[in-house]
Amino acid sequence: MGQDQPPLVVGSGNQVYCPGNSVAVAESISITDPDDTSTTAVYIQISGGYVNGEDLLTLTGSHPGITTSWEPIQGELTLQGPATYTQFEAAILATEFSSSSSSPTGTKQFSITVGEANFLPSTGHYYEFVSAPGISWTAAEAAASARTYFGLQGYLVTLTSQEEADFSGEQASGFGWIGATDLAVEGEWRWVTGPEAGIQFWQGRSNGTELTFANWNGGEPNNVGGGGEDYAHIAAASVIRGGAPIGAWNDLPNNGGGGAYSSQGYVVEYGGMTGDPSLNITATTMMSLSSCPVITNRRITHRVKRN
Repeated sequence: MGQDQPPLVVGSGNQVYCPGNSVAVAESISITDPDDTSTTAVYIQISGGYVNGEDLLTLTGSHPGITTSWEPIQGELTLQGPATYTQFEAAILATEFSSSSSSPTGTKQFSITVGEANFLPSTGHYYEFVSAPGISWTAAEAAASARTYFGLQGYLVTLTSQEEADFSGEQASGFGWIGATDLAVEGEWRWVTGPEAGIQFWQGRSNGTELTFANWNGGEPNNVGGGGEDYAHIAAASVIRGGAPIGAWNDLPNNGGGGAYSSQGYVVEYGGMTGDPSLNITATTMMSLSSCPVITNRRITHRVKRN
């Protein structure tokens, strides 16, 4: 039996959203697959501009065989089958975006994916959090390297921009190890996984120098403890401090720390590796948010005085 072939997902959408309305996230969608006519689930995520607590995706109408679940942290709506691609296409076109904000602004990006990993349009890469409480950094690095996604090679995530860090941190279902360490030389923090392997991004401790991009938690890295802390992980929201964003990083020993600093898993990134196939399993659409002022015509009556 040959390897399962990935589907081809093509879609379009460039809508305008007005407050108080609900607007379809896609204007067209097509899913084709050389060896399948159905799948288990499709994932629609607000992958750019997401505001937790305000933004919402909702499936409208009747779609027998398809149920939904909304994940507010990830900003992701799961369309759960199994169902045919034709049924999923109809459900995608019936999925609408709304915001509880009275004056929303900016632009939203939506990723429509056949497959569980989250897609970030700006990088063209896929990301997933793997829950593995208590796993060490070295075990997580090996486990991430052993994973594949439709033929893409996995690796512990390398976060090289604030958008990517926010996406992997804020919109992840957990927190855990990333592909950075200063084990070779104390204070020389480098990416050691993925396409960025070998690149130094930070020099020193918490008052050190950012060389490319870093997203440390307040007061980190600090290398505390007798054995030091040589590995980076995305911090739990409960320990974020110093004005750092949700998804900021801590340095920890290989086996993690205790309490809120214990390892809960790791984040895997797929994409950019030599030999990776070219995938088109995600369609990306856009939506512009506007105040949409309503202009009404008023009837003006002129009275003429008669002499």
